[in-house]
Amino acid sequence: MRARVLVFAVLLAATWAAVGSVGTGADGAPAPTSCRANQWCTITAAGISSSVAAQFAIGNVTRGTVLAVTQYDTRHRQIGGRIVDGDMAGTCAWSQYQRDWAPLMLSSETHCSDPLYLNSQFIAQDGKAIWSGCYVKNRCWGGVPLRYDRRCGKAGRIFCYSQNCEEYANFYPWTPDAHPSDPLRSTRRHVLAVRYLARYGDVWTNSPFYLVMDTQVGHGQADWVFVSGRGCRILTGPIGSYHEVPPRQ
Repeated sequence: MRARVLVFAVLLAATWAAVGSVGTGADGAPAPTSCRANQWCTITAAGISSSVAAQFAIGNVTRGTVLAVTQYDTRHRQIGGRIVDGDMAGTCAWSQYQRDWAPLMLSSETHCSDPLYLNSQFIAQDGKAIWSGCYVKNRCWGGVPLRYDRRCGKAGRIFCYSQNCEEYANFYPWTPDAHPSDPLRSTRRHVLAVRYLARYGDVWTNSPFYLVMDTQVGHGQADWVFVSGRGCRILTGPIGSYHEVPPRQ
């Protein structure tokens, strides 16, 4: 379905040395591939984007989390496999950025041999509840801004939220048991770029949850997060691609 250049076990004997340096653990054994970002590594649903599966964030793992690598996309420099430990243990996923993970070591893991979530598996409206910001050279890689506005929803005001709320590193949007976990911080009136509405609401409160990027948080600090539509009192505009930032009403 997607054109990829993948490295498998039969090819890796001569490949990994050129791909990256191999670390060792305290016992001298090869160190596993782990998150080396400052605090958090974002994980995604796919290695590259297609019409039915996109490289959208689906969660975050803490620094030091081990990834059992089963696939390496040499063209796009992405790695995929199974999260071994932490809250996301057992999840099949791809890296957001290969550079956040080291050393690059292939695992003998047979689970997650083809890590992939279709958009319809974790995004509402059969995978169509997506907002795309296409402001830089018409590349639709980001979300659409949601601004803090105490008058959100009044006098036609949309793409806004009127109440600060908790940002969460994880929500598990592909499962009916979806729920927020790993609280990070308050929104603090930051501009949030909305990307998609999760397929399932919070199993505890039935609140809809959105994936957003906190534009005032740096890479490696979990800038892609999940927030409650009810808790933040979010009001979006129509789903779709926006080639200009929607004006404030």
